[in-house]
Amino acid sequence: MSELVALPEGRASGATPWRMLRPFLAQVRRTRRCPRKPRLEGEVAVVTGATSGIGVEIARGLARRGADLLLPCRSLPKGQRVAEGIRSEAPSKVSVVELELSDLTTVAPAADAIEKALAGRRIGLLVENAGIWPQRYTTTRQGHEIAFGVNVLAHFALRQALRARGLLRDARVVVVTGDIYVLARDCTPDFQWHGRFGGMRAYCRSKLGNLWIAAELERRCPELEVYSVHPGVVATNLGGSLGRLGDRLRQRLLLSPELGAQTPLWCATQDGLARGGYYHNTAGLLRFTPRDPASNPESAARLWETCQELVK
Repeated sequence: MSELVALPEGRASGATPWRMLRPFLAQVRRTRRCPRKPRLEGEVAVVTGATSGIGVEIARGLARRGADLLLPCRSLPKGQRVAEGIRSEAPSKVSVVELELSDLTTVAPAADAIEKALAGRRIGLLVENAGIWPQRYTTTRQGHEIAFGVNVLAHFALRQALRARGLLRDARVVVVTGDIYVLARDCTPDFQWHGRFGGMRAYCRSKLGNLWIAAELERRCPELEVYSVHPGVVATNLGGSLGRLGDRLRQRLLLSPELGAQTPLWCATQDGLARGGYYHNTAGLLRFTPRDPASNPESAARLWETCQELVK
């Protein structure tokens, strides 16, 4: 299995579909498990999207290492069931707060609830994991394309709200994105799509947006440690059903959610990571070449300003 190590500049990131397919062919064998140390007692971690997929496994992994958890989720009953399951296997404190990522009006109340639950403590780790691959065109309550609104804008709003309350100082921020971003060239709130592959295009654009926002966050907030991560191609319900045969093949060929959580956990817990890169589940640390769509500081700054305006 591959070490997460720095790769030489200029050879890591060619923005082509082949870059997605090549690691996929051996990803189960080459995805390395995150060490169980260091311990995280005394740390508070916020994990979005922790009620399903790799989010559950990320939350479990952090709790097993001793971190206390705050889980923003859309369904409080579902969140409580997940929290009870984590408490049954780890001694950590696990709290659930309500947050609907498709509605920005829920962000401030969620941030207030997080502040109350912290009771004077601060967040040491924010894992921005939640994401959707829409199956039909729809918008958020504020009228933004849903993949942009949930995957990019809502996380931006939550992060800004936590920072405004002084809860996210000197913290580590892990942004879960994906290699599929190489199929996109832009990320905007008003993307109109239709047809069979429209949802995939919207998802690709949001993953590129995640990388741009992460780059700007690191530039504008040097007190934060910011890491972007590709967890691998994971067998979850993201993207909808592929039919009976397709779903069986997906389960056999793709990573389990537990394995998919390993690289995000690595970025969340390990010391000595290099800043400014993109941690890949099989290739390690990738540095973006100038031709890569993620390497576009002008677009990144423009997207940040757009999000800043939209969350006002």
